Amino acid sequence: MFDEIVEKILEITDDKMALTGAYAKFSGEGYKAFKIDAKNFHQIEKTGLNKRIAFVDAGNAEIIGSANFSLNLIRVCCAVYRNNRRITARKYEIFAFTQSINESNEICYKTSFFKTNSSIGLEEMSFSSLDHTLMLGINRAEIGSVANAIRRFAELRVAKSVADDKTADTIVLDGNLQSTLTNENKYLSDLYESCDKNNVILAALSKTTSLFTDNGNLLSAVLGNISPPNSWFYHPIAEISNGNHKAEMFFAKFHPKSRHVFRLEIFNIQKSKAEETINELAGNCTDPIFIGYPYGLVEADRVARVSNHEKESLKTMFMVKLRNKNVEKYLSSVNAHDILDRISF
Repeated sequence: MFDEIVEKILEITDDKMALTGAYAKFSGEGYKAFKIDAKNFHQIEKTGLNKRIAFVDAGNAEIIGSANFSLNLIRVCCAVYRNNRRITARKYEIFAFTQSINESNEICYKTSFFKTNSSIGLEEMSFSSLDHTLMLGINRAEIGSVANAIRRFAELRVAKSVADDKTADTIVLDGNLQSTLTNENKYLSDLYESCDKNNVILAALSKTTSLFTDNGNLLSAVLGNISPPNSWFYHPIAEISNGNHKAEMFFAKFHPKSRHVFRLEIFNIQKSKAEETINELAGNCTDPIFIGYPYGLVEADRVARVSNHEKESLKTMFMVKLRNKNVEKYLSSVNAHDILDRISF
């Protein structure tokens, strides 16, 4: 049985099969894919433009929660680098408390925010529990899923503050520039406006990508197999006219020794600055800790993460203050999995 499974995996990862993709395959409307062609590879050149690059990433962890409320710590890090040296780094934190309420005869999830040592600039918000951007399948969205949307909004708000203050010449987000959540367009539009007004380049780099070719292969693998051996970027991928995705798309291998190909997006009205931005970004991708990936994003990810130790410490503190039977009744609605995990260990 195991040999059969191994053979199946080798079959779908065979290089010859990976070479057969002709076009990128997009799931939504507003994408006109260009044929994959080796002539679209471009060499990355060293640059000495001395630009300040701000890397922004966010993390979150649920501290306590039940089926009808959830308390999350949201953390955002902005690390600014110049010439591969960090010149500043800031950490932003906020507690997000989400509760279920009846709003116009529908169950909604309303979130209030409590500042810690810094402000992210988020205001009270509400999501329908039947919001299709939060739901998994046909069931009502779980209340904890709201935190993922808030984390994204917090990241975009911090990036906007960087653009407003002109703290950097370029902003690099973790992820992409596509709006997939309810109200996300508002936060992206504010960021676009600030970047355009203040002449700040906006880019986003995806750690993972699930963009396929027309025959079901992974686009990054196809490009990696037909690419030149040095560092490169690939463009064009597609003409994007989707109003929720104001981006010019690239794929890039930022270091000759890297085994990774990343998807990179640039705010579409700034695409004339794309090659310059890619060349500058490659200068931050030389650290052996993750060669070929911007160290600034490694740092931002590290600082933004909420560790399990930190999460458990905060949970203990809140539970001591909330020690009463009513709270325990609510928490018991979701902690059955935790009990099973403990007794199955």
